[in-house]
Amino acid sequence: MKRRTLLQAGLGLALGSTLTAGADASRRKRVMLLLYRGLTAAEQGFMDYLRARLEVEFIVRDAGSDKSRLAGMVEEARQLRPDLIYTFGTSVTVATVGTFSGRDPKLHISDIPVVFNIVADPVGAGLAPDTQSSLRNLTGVSHLAPPAAQWQALRRFGSPRKLAILYSPNEKNAVLAAARLATLARQDGGQVQAEAIATAAGQAPDPASLQASLARLLASQPDWLYLPSDSFLIANAAAVVQQAHQAGVAVFAATEEPVRQAGALAGLVSPYYAAGQFAAHKAAQILNGKKKAAELPLDTLARFTYLIHIGSARVLRRYPPLGLLRYAEIVGS
Repeated sequence: MKRRTLLQAGLGLALGSTLTAGADASRRKRVMLLLYRGLTAAEQGFMDYLRARLEVEFIVRDAGSDKSRLAGMVEEARQLRPDLIYTFGTSVTVATVGTFSGRDPKLHISDIPVVFNIVADPVGAGLAPDTQSSLRNLTGVSHLAPPAAQWQALRRFGSPRKLAILYSPNEKNAVLAAARLATLARQDGGQVQAEAIATAAGQAPDPASLQASLARLLASQPDWLYLPSDSFLIANAAAVVQQAHQAGVAVFAATEEPVRQAGALAGLVSPYYAAGQFAAHKAAQILNGKKKAAELPLDTLARFTYLIHIGSARVLRRYPPLGLLRYAEIVGS
């Protein structure tokens, strides 16, 4: 059974509900999950790991991709006082704990341990001064391969002469990732056109602005379109890939879903499920009293998966070099 099917079957619940495991309430730990775009394989991995080791009650809240709901979720967590808070993504984590230099005790939580997951660049986002320690009640997992590794992975498929990068201007992690990959490509002599999805001031991107911004990028006929870790783009990856394919442009993604589910041609990724289990390993140490959050480093998974969507390779007639096939995972049909 595919992991996505497991996710749907194992989490047949409405967001905003409570899940319990085990019967001993005196030993049970309460863990609150603050999410941005619904339950993903990352949460499945997180909960599976903890369920196997602890008596645990999960309290799940989801912003539904609406940042205006985050403050209310954080306040509810403050009132409920769970034993630990799990946060998904940069936006939710910053809303929950603030940046290292910009914490506000009236808005942010500091007296409950927080474990973040699927944060692209925790230091760049200002969550911690470095990856050795957050120096506060926070630890977590980054799911991204380093920008240099992503660029080298893209080059192994075929050195791009012209690279297009699309990102959401209201997602700091995406802005940082786009800038770093653009720098690497230019240092290698590539042409780069990076474009933020056009939005009204203070507004989130929408499908219409996405289509228009992408059309401008594709008009320059790039060799590749790069999608950073970007919640809006991940949610709309199928539309992005379809529009890119109509223009004959291959898509390289920094995250798993656009390749597996939407047909991006390739990506160097960390499986969300594995990232969730790694985050849960940290959470278990905190819940068992073995470590404080500040004593646990901010980590990235040690191994990444090179995904190639063979169906998209056929559509685009862009096939990977034979050397890649020795270690890449082939998906799609």
